[in-house]
Amino acid sequence: MRRKEKVVSVAGAVAGIRDGAFLAIGGFMIHNHPMALVREIIKKGVRDLTILPVPPGGSMDADLLIGAGCVRRVLASYVGAEWIAPVMPNYRQKIERKEIEVVDYDELTIICGLRAAIQKLPCEVTRSGLGTDLLKVNPHLKKIKDPFTGAELVAVAPIKPDVAIIHAQRSDPYGNIQHHGSVFMDAFIASAAGEVIVSVEEVVPPGAIIRDPFKTTVPCHLVSMVTQIPFGAHPCSSHGYYNYDEEHLKLYVAAARDPGTYRKYLDRYVYGPEDIADYTERVGAREGCPANQ
Repeated sequence: MRRKEKVVSVAGAVAGIRDGAFLAIGGFMIHNHPMALVREIIKKGVRDLTILPVPPGGSMDADLLIGAGCVRRVLASYVGAEWIAPVMPNYRQKIERKEIEVVDYDELTIICGLRAAIQKLPCEVTRSGLGTDLLKVNPHLKKIKDPFTGAELVAVAPIKPDVAIIHAQRSDPYGNIQHHGSVFMDAFIASAAGEVIVSVEEVVPPGAIIRDPFKTTVPCHLVSMVTQIPFGAHPCSSHGYYNYDEEHLKLYVAAARDPGTYRKYLDRYVYGPEDIADYTERVGAREGCPANQ
């Protein structure tokens, strides 16, 4: 029997993401975020998403979706871009105007929720959150007693996304994914989600994966679709391929602070480009920006 190849176009990759879906977004701080997939979701016009930017928090991807009006609810421990923006502008503004709902977690309780979903358990227990207000504001965290010692613990309900989107460096046509660098939380959300969509810098022949199988970070049986998008993480970094584009991240943050300027940003960099080649031209990737280093 011929093995199923999973390579699709970027439009095909997000075609099944519907209004109201629960979307987990991979990456770490300003590294390895599935930015091209996020831009395509915005262009598709999806609305009322629940999003989980995985710990330690979403960078520009979550904020871009929020600012474009795609998000109804955010499950997060942090949404910022390190020294560039301690808190992302659209995230802050939408919370202050009560236009989105935020469910507060810390990093460990998100991990516990994902582990509960992966193991098909009704909850996972931890001490994280004890002595904080998380238990007051998050209905998915409940204080319980250890049946053996009577000690207080926190029960975390499962976190099971409908779809996880991640960016990695390479895949074979069957969806065996290899990260060049840390996997961060990508493997967790790939195991917990109902569907997994991966953008990669390059699709390589199966033999390239087989020659180095221990570098496979997400196996093919977890992956629904793969789309090849060079510079697909820009303006975030993609390990071993290009660094983050600090100037563009700063440009985005400045634009997001003003609605009119933000709309111009969306028109130029999200709705305007015909494809990834057009996008990289617009951001200067062929004129020495980090996405071409």
